[in-house]
Amino acid sequence: MKAIAILKHPPDLVWRTVRDRIHEIAVLLDDIENVTPTSRDPARDGALHIVNVWTARPRLPAVVSSRLGPELFAWTDRSVWPVKKLECEWRIEPHIFADRIKSQGITRYEPALGGRGTRVTFEGVLELSLANLPGVPPGFEGAVGAGVEAFLGTLIPKTFRKLIDATATVLDGRKG
Repeated sequence: MKAIAILKHPPDLVWRTVRDRIHEIAVLLDDIENVTPTSRDPARDGALHIVNVWTARPRLPAVVSSRLGPELFAWTDRSVWPVKKLECEWRIEPHIFADRIKSQGITRYEPALGGRGTRVTFEGVLELSLANLPGVPPGFEGAVGAGVEAFLGTLIPKTFRKLIDATATVLDGRKG
């Protein structure tokens, strides 16, 4: 998975804003209910280790959403923000099937627009293991896995783009 976005704000400001205000920014997304910060721990090297719990509210028909548990739409985001690099290493742990879905990557904040803007590059991998998954008939794991991977492989970068757009909105309204 890869996505790139450009903002008309300097990299250090964008990096710091996403790092420190993600819980404010994410709720501007139409399908995110909330982001709850659970820890912010500085490491000896100065990096900041942050854990946030995300809860989504996808737009689904009531008949579908009433049959799905809220844990399906929640995940824990564990990230490391080094002080000497404008980047973020992240790992997403879904609250359901955490042993079968792995997603991790890095987001870089680099100068753009002659130093007046930021190029944000989101790169990650998504690994699924659906063998012996209850409700999936043997022999269909590949097809189901491909469908789930395609869905999440589209959803995750799309959410990233929405998050960067929301960051721009926050920065345009109040710089810092």
